Amino acid sequence: MTDTEVTPKPETPATVAAAVLDAIEAQPDVFHMDHWAFLAEALRLAPEEAPVCGSLLCAAGWTAHLTGWTLVSLPEEEQAEVTGTDDDGDEYETLASVYAERGEERRLICDVAAKALGLRPSETFWYVDEPTALKRLREIAGR
Repeated sequence: MTDTEVTPKPETPATVAAAVLDAIEAQPDVFHMDHWAFLAEALRLAPEEAPVCGSLLCAAGWTAHLTGWTLVSLPEEEQAEVTGTDDDGDEYETLASVYAERGEERRLICDVAAKALGLRPSETFWYVDEPTALKRLREIAGR
């Protein structure tokens, strides 16, 4: 029997941020802060799959993807019911065409990423440019 090496999913904010930075360095053309997840050839990107050429993921999209969530990018006219979290930590239901899914659970990508990176709503950096997002990820990773 051959032993296979399994790469564990990052679990702490620092290891998650480091994994996101490594993924961005490996596929810099996929990193773009204007899209949660734009999937060029499919509606879904499973955690074990690499984004194909033409796909775009922001820092939050990369974070959700690398922490075991399937990214879903439906056509704009289609939406699914997903769970979001407000600034007070209360959950609500909303409709979205781009979201993260694990099993039967559907969540906003921004909320999945904030939790994985240990960020409060006031600390998120989802609406910034690429250099600023990379700087914040490096701070969280301790680089």
